Amino acid sequence: MHKKLELYEKVTPLAQLGIWQRNLVTGEIYWNQYVRDIYEVGPDVLYLTLEEAAEFYLDQDIVRSVIEYGISSGEPQVGEFRLRSARGVLKWVKMRIHANYEDGECTIIYGTLEDITSQVNMIRALEEREEKFHQAFDYAPIGMALVAPDGHWIKVNNSLCSLLGYDEEEFLKHTFQDFTHPDDLDLDLSHMYRLLNNEITTYNIEKRYFHKLGHQIWIYLSVTLVRDADSVPLYFVSQIKDITDRKRSMEILLRERQRLDNILKSTQVGTWEWHIPTDETVYNKRSAAILGYLPNELGADTMAAWHDLIHPDDRDINALELEKCFKKEEKFYACECRMMHKNGDWIWVEVRGKVVKWSDDDKPLLMLGTYADIHDRKAMEQERKQAMEVISGQNGRLLNFAHIVSHNLRSHTGNIQMLLDMITHETDDEEKQKMMQMLVINTANLQQTLAHLNDVVDVHSNKEYSKKILNLHQEIHRMLEVLSLSLRQVNAKLSVDVDPGISIQYDPAYLESILLNLLTNSIKYRHPDRALHIDIKVYELNNIVTLEITDNGIGIDLGLHGHKLFGMYKTFHDNNDARGIGLFLVKNQVDAMGGKIEARSTVNEGTTFKIEFS
Repeated sequence: MHKKLELYEKVTPLAQLGIWQRNLVTGEIYWNQYVRDIYEVGPDVLYLTLEEAAEFYLDQDIVRSVIEYGISSGEPQVGEFRLRSARGVLKWVKMRIHANYEDGECTIIYGTLEDITSQVNMIRALEEREEKFHQAFDYAPIGMALVAPDGHWIKVNNSLCSLLGYDEEEFLKHTFQDFTHPDDLDLDLSHMYRLLNNEITTYNIEKRYFHKLGHQIWIYLSVTLVRDADSVPLYFVSQIKDITDRKRSMEILLRERQRLDNILKSTQVGTWEWHIPTDETVYNKRSAAILGYLPNELGADTMAAWHDLIHPDDRDINALELEKCFKKEEKFYACECRMMHKNGDWIWVEVRGKVVKWSDDDKPLLMLGTYADIHDRKAMEQERKQAMEVISGQNGRLLNFAHIVSHNLRSHTGNIQMLLDMITHETDDEEKQKMMQMLVINTANLQQTLAHLNDVVDVHSNKEYSKKILNLHQEIHRMLEVLSLSLRQVNAKLSVDVDPGISIQYDPAYLESILLNLLTNSIKYRHPDRALHIDIKVYELNNIVTLEITDNGIGIDLGLHGHKLFGMYKTFHDNNDARGIGLFLVKNQVDAMGGKIEARSTVNEGTTFKIEFS
């Protein structure tokens, strides 16, 4: 036995194997150093009994039963158990037990003890890794498969089965060649053979599969090859992503681009392609030609260079329209702007574009667009605009003229009619004579008014007004003569403070209309409980001539009506003959002559109109 032990002592260091033996007759116990190392007992412990050794194990009852069965049956026993060493370290060990019998009794029990902690941990790690792989494989959102080198499916996940419309059992009866479109098979096989021959380590292609129902599905295929330790191919790992929608979108885009190309050829517009992240820009010959350049002359290979050609006043609106498109507030980018021509002129160009490619986080990547020469169209629009301004101005002057004619002539004819009626009924010759003189004066004033109106007609086709040097003292007294009868009838009191030396350059018809409107308003809107008093004052301050006409009439509530005081058809009292034209006309005539009018008024106290002549 000692020779065998000596042999074990020599061999066990090579196998890192602990050996032990116990003589059940003499009680003799033997351990080698490896058993001691596994239990991690100190030098003070010579040996442990079987019962003491069993207490190190986490599954003590199982360990005891294995030992007892080995002793009782005489059959070799093997088991893997967990123990906690004397230092508290958890370990996995493999225990082998064998018994010797003499005369039918077990006399010796011996065996080996091997630390297999690292092997167990490695196996568990591999098991966990394999479980994770299978979880990722089975529940991946894209199709995954293990494929044999001959093309048969070894394992497929649910996503791939759903993609092609088969259950797993049906699927595994086919090869990948059965599902592949004939036009794509040679490309796939050529890559597969290169992978098998170690020419490449992986490959990616787009190809078509046939669905169980017969229609085609575009997929993106990524393939790697798994080999064994001797580099013998075991299986392919394939990842399959459905890109049918993307391919359809690209086909639609290509058709749209072809259609756009055809349109561009017929409409002579320039085209551009902008790779936004790099600012790289590609443009056609027509784009350069619009600005008078040959393609090799322009040198604008970035969009920033093109934007530098835009008129400074138009750059902000261009940037704003681009930003709207980039934020998806607008589907298309469109801007009309001026750009610098080779000859130094600014020409009008219409720029249009659309983002055709976006990043996954919605950033614009690629934009396609056009340049169109709209300079002639813009020139025509400007001509039309100018023509409309002329027409609008003429219409305004004609409307103004119509109101002047209506109002001014009505004042004169009203006075003449009133005088004629009074002459007819007057019996006193002396009074009749006075009225005849007044009639002559009114007729002369009417003649002068008609002359002024004739001047207005003569200049209606021009932009300039018929301005003359007018003495305000004379013009005001002339209008008071026109209204003398109306003023006499209401017993109006007049206060006129006008320097005879003050003159202005003004349209005579406009001045007459302004004075008549303001004075007749004073008469029309006099206070019923007191005599009308009109104060007319003209003064010059800082080279500005100012006219003020103040009355003590019923006034206007400016808090209520101030915002619409000079509006057309706006009336502020209940007079039946109020039409809301007079003050509107006065304001337009003052504005047309470059002056300014304002009003002050208090209800039941009176109103002041102040006009500054330019």
